[in-house]
Amino acid sequence: MLKKILIIVSALILAACSNTSGTLRKHTSITEQQDDMQLTILGNDLKTNNSVAYKQLTQVYNKWVGTRYRMGGTGRNGIDCSAFMQETFATAFGMDLPRSTSEQKYVGKRIQKNELKQGDLVFFRKNRHVGVYMGNGRFMHSSSSQGVTISSLSEDYWARTYTQSRRVL
Repeated sequence: MLKKILIIVSALILAACSNTSGTLRKHTSITEQQDDMQLTILGNDLKTNNSVAYKQLTQVYNKWVGTRYRMGGTGRNGIDCSAFMQETFATAFGMDLPRSTSEQKYVGKRIQKNELKQGDLVFFRKNRHVGVYMGNGRFMHSSSSQGVTISSLSEDYWARTYTQSRRVL
């Protein structure tokens, strides 16, 4: 029974930008005290990752998790994907990114999907959506349906709409 519940919850979490209903799920931060269910939802691989980039990205995630998506938004009352990347890179790495995805898609060096490292930008939907790679096939972003969340690159929607990756660090 617990396994079925975890599968259903995981499927709902990974649905991310596939709709724009505006409904937010309850978000949880990534902490050392996560219970088994949260670990299953977020993936054990995220908790055990000890790189400096991962720790910096996790700090940003914990601050912003649950913040709703708002087109053109730049703050805690709502933030869009490109503003969230701008905030993430400024906070985690002291780096200034341009404000829009149309500008961010040219920053750094284009890389192949199989070369992804933590801190690389990942783009979707003809470069109209952007997130940051966390490692282990997962990326952090501001989703129109989930707000600030972590999703899997292998989830059908993201795999189908993936456009490019860029190394900016």
